[in-house]
Amino acid sequence: MALLLGLSGCGADVEIAVGRMNPASAVSGSGGEAGSGSGGEGGTTSCDVLPSPIHRYTFDGAGDVVADLIGGADGVILGGASLDGGGGLTLDGEDDYVDLPAGLLAGLSDVTVMGWVVRDGGGAYLRIVDFGISSRGEDPVEGEGGVGTSYLAITPSTGADVRGVSVLASDSGVTGEVAIHAEPTLDDGEVHQVAVVFDGAGATLALYLDGALLGSDSVGFPLSGIQDVNNWLGRSQFDADPYLGGRYDELRIYSEALVGCAIEAAWNAGPDRP
Repeated sequence: MALLLGLSGCGADVEIAVGRMNPASAVSGSGGEAGSGSGGEGGTTSCDVLPSPIHRYTFDGAGDVVADLIGGADGVILGGASLDGGGGLTLDGEDDYVDLPAGLLAGLSDVTVMGWVVRDGGGAYLRIVDFGISSRGEDPVEGEGGVGTSYLAITPSTGADVRGVSVLASDSGVTGEVAIHAEPTLDDGEVHQVAVVFDGAGATLALYLDGALLGSDSVGFPLSGIQDVNNWLGRSQFDADPYLGGRYDELRIYSEALVGCAIEAAWNAGPDRP
């Protein structure tokens, strides 16, 4: 049983399970320190009360349906993988992925996408999350050579000079892409929290790892510019990119741009698992 301690910070009292606190020890990119409360810092919510997500996937149960506990937007697991009955989903890195319903970002001007994952090797440009559409449209057939034309994606590693965890966002393919690259590659076999904040009012994009801000950048297009038709976990809009091998413990989508200390508090609390 975890020991809970009360921590006063960011204007709020937060309960933290001892042993779960594991902020990134070193970060790169623009931005500041974990939990500074400025959100990328561009976030719009406070840390007084962490808001409820609009979609929450805890990967409980068995079978091939990933239930949305809040928004009713259930997803389906494709490629032969299934829930393990212990609150997790493991993908094989060959053809497994989760297909979530289209339109998860529809009507939003701000969003925070937050997940707890374990990477299991693999090459560059794997996808933890990829919400968007490819040049081959909805549900493209593998091998047709499609490329992403609109997307909000998180990858644990890239082929860029800075090869670690990154967020990629565009409303017009690679030419219009905004990318934040960082050093950590998530190759340690441990559970990590990754979070992306798209702040429409501040026109910024921010990337967090384990509660720590890795970097932020300005965005010249609104969230509505991303056509989230193919909302995937483990698969890329770019057909040449490999599938993700690893485990998902939880995924949350908030309709707000969470501030840094709220993301840190969520990391400290950890994913809700049985």
